[in-house]
Amino acid sequence: MMKKLREYRISVFSIGWWFYVIFTFVLLAAMTAYTSSFTDEKKYRFILIVSVIELIILRIYKFSLKDIRSDYNYFNELPCYLCNQSTLMCIVASVIHDVPIMAYCVAVGTLGAVLAYVMPDSYNQDQRFFSKQAFGFYGYHGLLIVTCLSFYTMGLYEPKVSDCIWPAFYTFVLATIAHFLNLYLRRSGLNPRANYVFTFDPDNIILKKMYALLPVPLFYMLPVLPIFATYSAILFAILGMF
Repeated sequence: MMKKLREYRISVFSIGWWFYVIFTFVLLAAMTAYTSSFTDEKKYRFILIVSVIELIILRIYKFSLKDIRSDYNYFNELPCYLCNQSTLMCIVASVIHDVPIMAYCVAVGTLGAVLAYVMPDSYNQDQRFFSKQAFGFYGYHGLLIVTCLSFYTMGLYEPKVSDCIWPAFYTFVLATIAHFLNLYLRRSGLNPRANYVFTFDPDNIILKKMYALLPVPLFYMLPVLPIFATYSAILFAILGMF
């Protein structure tokens, strides 16, 4: 029985997958209730602490990938993907209390984490539930949803439809920075296949169609910006009703 339990594997929409989803929102509700009597400054400090813990979990998870990936490259595990960048942005927002950055976290951070849950990459499909990889991947992205939404649930950020431009703007800025990092890593030989934020090679059917229309690295993703802005406007309009 114990052996069967240890070998239990997690996949999208499985019981283990739903455990992480439910636990994520229970944790968000618990954190929101726990900090309800805090001053805004203490709430920011609390999110900062959780975000740092989240970053530590991310780094441990990234280092653990060398145990399952034959092509492991340290320079391909830097926190430069959108989800990872959102963790860093949560830390920045917690320190400087910047509204546009909080808008980015609430919109892009949560969207990226949800997409990771629904469409995990090949290395995180059918993982053992009791493994560093499953905890690192699903646990990290669940905690990312918690920290990003905490700005809203704790009353630190009130979503406004007019803020929709900021998620698109910061996505473009961060993608551009990632692209220049990709260029450096590729040309220096440190990581010849560097592809942070997928500015070079598309990774899913939607991006592949965009690349077919405009086969230019980075610029082929420009249609994503109005999509992000529209999504953010809809999300902020819905959140603004509560």
